[in-house]
Amino acid sequence: MQMADRATDPSPVPVTILIVEDEALVRLVLSEALRDAGMRVVEAATAEEAEAALRAGLQVDLVFTDVRMPGSYDGLELARRIKRERADLPILVTSGHLDAESVRPIAVFLPKPYVLDDVLSTISSLLKRSASL
Repeated sequence: MQMADRATDPSPVPVTILIVEDEALVRLVLSEALRDAGMRVVEAATAEEAEAALRAGLQVDLVFTDVRMPGSYDGLELARRIKRERADLPILVTSGHLDAESVRPIAVFLPKPYVLDDVLSTISSLLKRSASL
């Protein structure tokens, strides 16, 4: 009987967000907020680390990346590389040093400083838009 109930009422599969942020405290706060909202979170401290995880087969529903970070390339270059491989994957880019025009058409831009409610609503909007494609 329980099996039939599970089959008719499956638990929703949480979406997976890849956060790419070199500042550990910012990454922690973002991860916690997204997990509290019911999302699965994978963290990366550099663009290289994020790209390696994706190339190794990590499946995500959205990438949220800062622009400036240590390493051989930044979050904007990461977004370009991801879009070449997965044009359908939503990417949210954040920075205190760029504007939305610098990021289009590869990603959606969220300026720093931001509030967590803006992050959550922007991610929700991007996921809904992606699901309708």
